[in-house]
Amino acid sequence: MSSPPESNLDGGATWQARLESTQARLLLFASVLPRAVMSSRAAARRSPESGIPAWTVGMREFGETATDELFIAISALYREVPELDDVARSVKKCRAAAPELGELGVAAAHRTPPGMQLLGLRTRRAGRLVFEHLEFASCPDLPDPLASAGYGQVEVAHARVLRHRDRPRPWVVWVHGAEQGRLDDLFAFRVRHLHEDLGLNVVLPVLPQHGPRRDAGKAWPGFDLLGNIATMMRAVSDVRTVLGWVGEQEPESIALVGMSLGGPVAALTAGLDPAVDAVVAMVPMLDAHATIAHHVERTGGRGRELARLLRDEAVSACGVVNDPLALEPHAAPERRLVVAALNDRMTSVQAAQRLHERWGGQVHWHPGGHIGHLLSADVRGVVDRFLVEPSEDK
Repeated sequence: MSSPPESNLDGGATWQARLESTQARLLLFASVLPRAVMSSRAAARRSPESGIPAWTVGMREFGETATDELFIAISALYREVPELDDVARSVKKCRAAAPELGELGVAAAHRTPPGMQLLGLRTRRAGRLVFEHLEFASCPDLPDPLASAGYGQVEVAHARVLRHRDRPRPWVVWVHGAEQGRLDDLFAFRVRHLHEDLGLNVVLPVLPQHGPRRDAGKAWPGFDLLGNIATMMRAVSDVRTVLGWVGEQEPESIALVGMSLGGPVAALTAGLDPAVDAVVAMVPMLDAHATIAHHVERTGGRGRELARLLRDEAVSACGVVNDPLALEPHAAPERRLVVAALNDRMTSVQAAQRLHERWGGQVHWHPGGHIGHLLSADVRGVVDRFLVEPSEDK
């Protein structure tokens, strides 16, 4: 293991360490195509014993892989790199909280939220699309190590709603990924199609630290490691609060969809809340800390030291309260779907495979990358058919 980068007396990185980190991040742009080629070859040679299908690399598949690598390079360039001492202190906080959190387990740590405290419901418009903007109080009941650290304060949460008023309908609760939660989600997730063509009622909760909930200077997931764990628990609490509100609207059924960062939110919620009749995890990011560590490791010596801190045993010990594999969804096996991208460069196809093995049910192997699944006609068709398929117990 490499030694940590040289520091100033105040614990900050020297200008040499910062320069090396910047150079390494810039070099990621030069490696976009070479890494896309190498990973495409590796995916094409994948053995049947892996349990993941090999793929035939074409122009589209390679383009999706290169797009993933480009977004990784862009994210690395604008991502704020924290001081190592700050992250080390964050690991120390995890070490102090780990014994109590580890004893709780997932089900006990995620307490049932109170009923929705409605703060506002108004009609809004995005282009020709008319929807309702829902505001409510986010007040998760966090375990003491997180609440006492100040992570459980009440916030204003948001959701966007499109609903029919004629009769009870199936509902879909769609949870976005990292760096989303904006108005353009309404178009990226084909909300008009879901609402008008498929006849569904749709609600899109906004995750903490995203869209109108973003707090300047903070990010989720970021390098406040205990904060990441608390924020995931807040996200699950918020989605469960939305589910409670949907349950008051006389739903015919409720499907929960989570993509990327929203994948573990959906998986945890589906295992905690029996109101979820069907669940979809699309290119799920099961472990945010492991994912960040994988990417920052490519950004020089300072990045490797950050990765080492992110992989500390204390961080993993705290993170068990958010393990999506610890629970089985209440939905019947045939009403569980995992969408996996065969050359996912932003999360990993292995994460989706693990979730599918835990859930059983259906899996769709998209022959492309993490971002490209959004534009795939096959993925859209699979998800559409799954959402309109009636539950046997309804």
